[in-house]
Amino acid sequence: MVRAIVILSVMLASLYGGSPILEKVRSLVGDVSYQKNQSYIKIIFSPEQSYYSNGAVDVVKVAQTLKENGLLQLFFKKPQELELSFTTNGEALYFVKIIEDALQNMGYYNYLLEDAVLDNSEFFWKIKLTSEYIMDPTVFKKELSKHHAFLENIQRLSATEWKYSIDISKARLNTYKLSNNKTVKLKRSQYAYWLDVRYSSVVNISSLNRNRWYPYIAIYDSRLRLLDIVKKDKIMKRIRFTLPKDAVYLKLDDIYTMKNIKDGLQIEAH
Repeated sequence: MVRAIVILSVMLASLYGGSPILEKVRSLVGDVSYQKNQSYIKIIFSPEQSYYSNGAVDVVKVAQTLKENGLLQLFFKKPQELELSFTTNGEALYFVKIIEDALQNMGYYNYLLEDAVLDNSEFFWKIKLTSEYIMDPTVFKKELSKHHAFLENIQRLSATEWKYSIDISKARLNTYKLSNNKTVKLKRSQYAYWLDVRYSSVVNISSLNRNRWYPYIAIYDSRLRLLDIVKKDKIMKRIRFTLPKDAVYLKLDDIYTMKNIKDGLQIEAH
């Protein structure tokens, strides 16, 4: 059935003057590059049926082929200001956490929030940053897959403006899962620690030798809705607390700076 839908869509596209695959290629490389390399593009994207997945254009496979053939320019001659937009139909905070993790793993650490809009069931998140390269679609897809999120579409609005549509309907955070009665040492980090505590009810945390930890602990449910906060505006060496019934994720931070946690934290759950 899927193959029949793909063949039909290709036939209709040809009949009405435009191939969905080639239109996607044009949108990713720009009109000038497309016109210049049109004959070569038609060769490397033949047969077009292989670039469909479940009846839709497999945009990541299209991008990968363009990259392998030197047609998708990922690097600039000098740093450029980029505008990256992300849309989803899922929980806003959950979505932002997934995207932030992916961006950090890809080397994007410093960016400014440009816009965030929740319209009915769709969430739109836009950032601005300076970089020498745009996101590699295949690497971005791999990072999203760690959270079981799916990159549905990529739109090139200009050389420095890109939009990404992401499905997080089956997503879950890629965090360390605490096991009861097992002690875990978390190494020093410049970012807050995230843990999966869904199978635990009580958590003990020890702050190691050189730390000056002012605890800020946030407890979330499965969709990152905040359930409780444990906060101490004084240096703590040990802290113990009971998790709320629906607790799934735990965020361990410092009120002032993660630099206060020089030797990491030791965690035990029950």
